[in-house]
Amino acid sequence: MIENEIESGKNEIRKLLSSYRTRENDLVKKFFTPCFNFCNKYQRAAGYFSSTALVTWASLLERLDSEDIFIELLISPELQLDDINTLKNATSYDIKKEKLQSISDAVIAKFIEDTSDKKARLDAFSWLILNEKLKIKFAYPMHQEDSDLFHQKTGVFYFPWGDIVAFEGSANESYSGHMRNWEKIQVFRSWVEGDLDRLKNTKLEFEEYWQGLEDLLLVVDLSPSSVSKLRAIAPNISPIKKNPKGKNLSTTPTNWGHQDEALKIFLDKKAGILEMATGTGKTKTSLKILLTLLQEKKVSQAIICTNGTDLLKQWYEEVIENNVLQLGLINKVFRQFDSHKEAGSFLLHKEKSILIISRDQLPKIINEIASEDGKNTLIIHDEVHGMGSEGSVKKLHGTHNKFVYRLGLSATPEREYDQEGSAFIESEIGPIIYSFSIEDAIKKGILVEFDYIPIPYELSESDRLRLRGVRARQAMRAKEGKPMSQEEVARNLADVYKTAENKPLCFKYFVKDDPEVLKNSIIFVATKNFGEEILGVVSEFSYNYRTYYDEDSSNNLIKFSKGEIDTLITCHKISQGIDIQKLKTVILISSDRAKLETIQRIGRCLRSDIRNPGKRALVVDFYNADATEGSADIARKNWLTGLSQIKRGA
Repeated sequence: MIENEIESGKNEIRKLLSSYRTRENDLVKKFFTPCFNFCNKYQRAAGYFSSTALVTWASLLERLDSEDIFIELLISPELQLDDINTLKNATSYDIKKEKLQSISDAVIAKFIEDTSDKKARLDAFSWLILNEKLKIKFAYPMHQEDSDLFHQKTGVFYFPWGDIVAFEGSANESYSGHMRNWEKIQVFRSWVEGDLDRLKNTKLEFEEYWQGLEDLLLVVDLSPSSVSKLRAIAPNISPIKKNPKGKNLSTTPTNWGHQDEALKIFLDKKAGILEMATGTGKTKTSLKILLTLLQEKKVSQAIICTNGTDLLKQWYEEVIENNVLQLGLINKVFRQFDSHKEAGSFLLHKEKSILIISRDQLPKIINEIASEDGKNTLIIHDEVHGMGSEGSVKKLHGTHNKFVYRLGLSATPEREYDQEGSAFIESEIGPIIYSFSIEDAIKKGILVEFDYIPIPYELSESDRLRLRGVRARQAMRAKEGKPMSQEEVARNLADVYKTAENKPLCFKYFVKDDPEVLKNSIIFVATKNFGEEILGVVSEFSYNYRTYYDEDSSNNLIKFSKGEIDTLITCHKISQGIDIQKLKTVILISSDRAKLETIQRIGRCLRSDIRNPGKRALVVDFYNADATEGSADIARKNWLTGLSQIKRGA
């Protein structure tokens, strides 16, 4: 798509209001038509659908036969008294489902009969169904014995440049619902921070209904019988007028070929680690792998394992929105983390299921997976470097050889100072089989370019005393025959540099010169106590800040992602996994010697932002002014300096 066409569509859509009602607005002209003109996907849950809706879909229909545009429609069949009684008295879920399928067949048959004198509509409808441009499912609520209609009326429009618009209200999906009736809808827009919670809820709710994940809602697809009836009357070629302007609003990126390359390599190797930079689509790549294996019938279920409730929730949302479920290859997604305790149910119903589980819970169920089931299961370890911890090594040793397909994901799988942990990961999952670095991602425009500001600090006399104390303890332990390991010495020395006494003052001078640097920024500190000192500096220049430590509510992260908080101060709780596209600045008050930590932290701000195509990030880093060549500080400074000089397309 030409860039000015994207901009034109974006400008039009961003004029949308927060609500529309018949008295004040023309729902079709002011809301539906602009959305139909530019969307590339439309999800709709409606109590009632009529072919008359095709009239108001006109501008969308013109694009459907030549562009990658799709409609998903979830509706309730009109139930007669006999239907209601039959469903009410059904003694099992299967009988209810069979009856609902029969009712939905009758709906399609009646639809064909009632629309037979409106050939253009019938041709368009049948062609859309058979070419999978329009998918229809029927829903029936089971929340009480005398349930009647599925009467929810919500919708979600997706646009090719990344905007999303959701709505809810009284309108049915029909000509009357759009134009003749007295209606009102509420609109939630992805570029309006105050709308994001309701947008996300509406979007996620539809996906759960569509995939049949809501236990109290019975959902059935269009039956083969109904499809056959539509095939008998459908035209062989598209009956829909082609767009005279020949516009194509699809913006499927052409620079994500690395995902297909990784997919190909994994399918060949069957086990191993994808080393892919933060923000380059590790999750999407792994779901492509899962989809391919399911389609080729090489696996029939999956286990996805990682650490952290936020990241696990993000995986759940990605999975249920992915077309693995839409294709009917997976029937159920179970969760074993936070308040969700569904691992037992997964073990009872493994076939065509996915389990998303925290790593500390995995040892409880992995031995319950029989070798035969292991051959049919893809196991995915996200942030696989975490699997090399001492606890995991003890509890998971030798448990993965039953799985033919084993996939590890990480920006940097190697564990510094921990050869045993790294060796364990390789023995359980496999070696690194594919790498796609930050350098590669910036060059391809997948990650944004960034500026780098290194700030020198000097050790105080108190800091030097602390360093001498570490060396004294090292000598004493050696004399006692209990020598410190290299890792222990390095860790104790690093703690001094991470909490150096002069850092808060250096930070204050820097912020004083440019207070704007605190907006859309995350500040990484070594400890909560040291964070209090940095907090004192931030409070001099801003009131809009929060902390995000282990005991803090995840609401702080949510508010930050929505723009309600300017600055977030944390240790390393959000160093990995979480996607906050609008984050512009990362300030490394304290840095870990391990490259892993730095890669994950700067990766938070290097992600592209669909709302800000010209985004350029900023990384601020503190280094010891007396550090010598070869030290961790100078190595990090040189590396970040080099990264900041990489240009897109280089």
